[in-house]
Amino acid sequence: MAFSVQNVDLIQERLVCIASQCTVEIDLQENFHVLQKLGNGGYGSVLMVQDKKTDQKMALKVLNKNKTTEFAFLMEFSMSFFLSFHPNIIGTYGIAFKTCDHFAFPLELAMGDLSSFITPHNGLPEDTVKRCAVQLSSALEFIDSKGLVHLDIKPRNILVFDKDCHCIKIRDFGLSCVKGSMMKKRFGTISYMAPEMTQLPDMDALRVDYALDVWALGIVLYRLLTGDLPWQSAVSTDNGYCSFVEWQKFESVGPPSPWSRFPRGVLKMFSGLLAIDCNKRSKSTDVLTFLGECWK
Repeated sequence: MAFSVQNVDLIQERLVCIASQCTVEIDLQENFHVLQKLGNGGYGSVLMVQDKKTDQKMALKVLNKNKTTEFAFLMEFSMSFFLSFHPNIIGTYGIAFKTCDHFAFPLELAMGDLSSFITPHNGLPEDTVKRCAVQLSSALEFIDSKGLVHLDIKPRNILVFDKDCHCIKIRDFGLSCVKGSMMKKRFGTISYMAPEMTQLPDMDALRVDYALDVWALGIVLYRLLTGDLPWQSAVSTDNGYCSFVEWQKFESVGPPSPWSRFPRGVLKMFSGLLAIDCNKRSKSTDVLTFLGECWK
């Protein structure tokens, strides 16, 4: 589906309008016991809380009003709630809060994020990685089908609900955009950014597309398999990335280290997910065709 600027603006307005109707003013301390801090970021934090009325434990994302706008908060909440019906996207309760100093909304509680399960230089067992690939590819296809792009897919934004990753869920839609939006600055985490974003000239704009999330999925799967990142940034000054680009251009040449560790089938999968030309990048669900291959 082609998205015009008018379509994007209309979708954003509708999302914010719906979210604003679910927002109530409360005193957080009167309504919740704060049990511990689960995470901290530039715009706020995630707390483990217990509802004083129901005793239910949940995660509460709390954003500082001095660091974010109400529009940005409502966009994040509405996207998270809108997508939370997928089994591999974090559950978001249908209510948001405002206080004097903060915006907040509650989420289902997980046992941790995927980054804490990865063994450096070794990664995760092959069967576990394949389970993650199936779930993540399904979630990204769903996000795309709703006309949205996550823009910050990485292990820290993937929550784990059991130690063998039978259930994982994508979280944090703070950077997410409506597909077709134009961006003039880089969003996300540099090591997981596609080259069309890392190499975006200062005066140019990039149309947000599903291919950005597909690239990030490729980097995530590489890290899950190896415990490491293939490069620090997809730019011409990064030797690891440049070696990969050369191999992609001249396929008659064998894959460079560290790609030579992978069997032929999984190399083909990575070539699709990490196609340098975003127009030739595969879909996230293409990973399903490689489940019968050996990945390690």
